[in-house]
Amino acid sequence: MKPLKENHNQLLDYKRIMLEIDHNGAKTPSNQDVLVKVSHELKVNPELIRIKHIYSHFGTSKSKVIAHVYANIEMLKKLEEIKKKPKVKKEKKKAAPEKNG
Repeated sequence: MKPLKENHNQLLDYKRIMLEIDHNGAKTPSNQDVLVKVSHELKVNPELIRIKHIYSHFGTSKSKVIAHVYANIEMLKKLEEIKKKPKVKKEKKKAAPEKNG
């Protein structure tokens, strides 16, 4: 694993880290596999890391990974929690009877 770039976002209190992962002859690693490798490499709790993207390079056994490492769990929950609105069922309007006249 080779670090490529690291940016610290002070306002949102996380680090955006770009890494290059070697996966010799194997398929592109899953998010869970990458999460374990990144947390082990950075010595950070895996609960504070979110894997954003894994880009594989065609013809090589290397992938570029973009991950966000948060300073605390509260900030992670504020930024990463997906809030879904409940679906509203639309009622079909009954067609009014046509007047022949």
